[in-house]
Amino acid sequence: MRQFIQKFNNLIKNTIFKVQNKTIDKFQISNFNKYLIIFISLLFSYLFYLSIPVLYDKSWVQRNIENQLSKEFKINFSISSNISYRILPAPHFLIKDSKIFKQVNDKTVSLADIKDLKVFISQRNFFNKARTIIRYIKIDNANFFLLRNDLKLLRNNTNNKFSKKKIEINKGNIFLKDYLNETIAIIKISKAISFFDNKNLFNIFDLKGEVFNIPFSLKYKKKFNSFKSEEINITAKTLKLKFFDTYDKKENNLNSGKNIISFLNHSINTNYKIKDGVVIFNSFNSKIKNSKVVYNGKLSINPFDLNLNINLDDYGLLKLLDINLILNELIKTELLFNDNISINTLVTTNSNIKKEFFQDININFNIVNGKINFNKTRLINKKIGLLELDSSNLRFENDRLILNTDIIIKINSSNELFSLLQTSKKYRKQIKNILINLDYDFLTNQIKFNKFKIDNKNLSDELMGVVDGFNDNNSNNWNKSKRLLNTLFDAYDG
Repeated sequence: MRQFIQKFNNLIKNTIFKVQNKTIDKFQISNFNKYLIIFISLLFSYLFYLSIPVLYDKSWVQRNIENQLSKEFKINFSISSNISYRILPAPHFLIKDSKIFKQVNDKTVSLADIKDLKVFISQRNFFNKARTIIRYIKIDNANFFLLRNDLKLLRNNTNNKFSKKKIEINKGNIFLKDYLNETIAIIKISKAISFFDNKNLFNIFDLKGEVFNIPFSLKYKKKFNSFKSEEINITAKTLKLKFFDTYDKKENNLNSGKNIISFLNHSINTNYKIKDGVVIFNSFNSKIKNSKVVYNGKLSINPFDLNLNINLDDYGLLKLLDINLILNELIKTELLFNDNISINTLVTTNSNIKKEFFQDININFNIVNGKINFNKTRLINKKIGLLELDSSNLRFENDRLILNTDIIIKINSSNELFSLLQTSKKYRKQIKNILINLDYDFLTNQIKFNKFKIDNKNLSDELMGVVDGFNDNNSNNWNKSKRLLNTLFDAYDG
């Protein structure tokens, strides 16, 4: 009996210990599981920590952000109470319908309407909201409204260091307005960024956008060294246009710089100096297509006064007319018809191209008290004589651009003229000068002859009828011109 009890006791012990050992083995945790549990715990703790700003009072957040934005970026923001907190992609406050404003004569004027303002904040101490620090901001879907004085204000602000913290703008519009609050241009922003590069001591502003349906990029850098040098790069690939300007501010109120503009096969390169509001400039290595260009001049900004001399070397009249097309479009904007603008420009060429009728060209373009003239413009044929404009006036009349001018033609050799026109010898008469007064309509390309004199004699009505054959400049060509001139000389009694 005793042996039986001993065996039973041993069986119970073995069974209990076996189950106990199996239970211990069953609940034993591997190292991987330990690390996973720790990671999940830390993750939830971190997410809980990141969520703490949700508990901040919204009115406090609104006041604190406005104060920090004003102090850090020197920008007056007015943010709404529509504020939400987001963790991703980084902790930030999303603020709907904010504004940027300025004070003008004790009035608050809006500079920008911002649909979404994202203020990204530092994660260092969410337990103490008073120590909340802005890292950078993003502006999405904003409209900026800028007058001319606002552009001056922005220009002056570049003299101060930007914030080290970035301002990023995504998808916006800049409305450039005149003094009547009329929009004159819209710049579409795809992306822009602004900050101070503390390592290289640069103010940096980069913008990618579109104006007049032309994509472009603008890069601005200002280095805070002894010269406070500036660089501007503008590129418009569709126009094959590149603009580069570098500028150094030196002592004694003397500043100097270099400007390079390349467009298609043209390259306009300029050195300039600025002192007391006057710009003195000259060209270097400039060319239009394959023709060398040399120019120099002086410019005063306030009031606007420009004296400019341009030598186009062997650039012919036909090529010069292509440039005038651009000038025509500028004139049509009426920007040059301004009493505060004064321009005196001389363009000269010396062509050796055989097919060019005029070898020497001197074009005077003048603006005085809002009136435009081409007086003293001369086109010279070395064999025949010269053509000169006098008493000219360019004006707008019923939305049409019209030039009225006297054309004085001085003939040095009638024989050379008649030889060129292939005039029959029996109709050749000695002619010394021709005076024409006409109106030329740039819109319709029509010519109206008001006066026509040969050697100080007025033409008869019959001969004026011949001259009127030139009225439609669209149909004028060399063969037609020769025929009409020969008809005129045939009928002219001398």
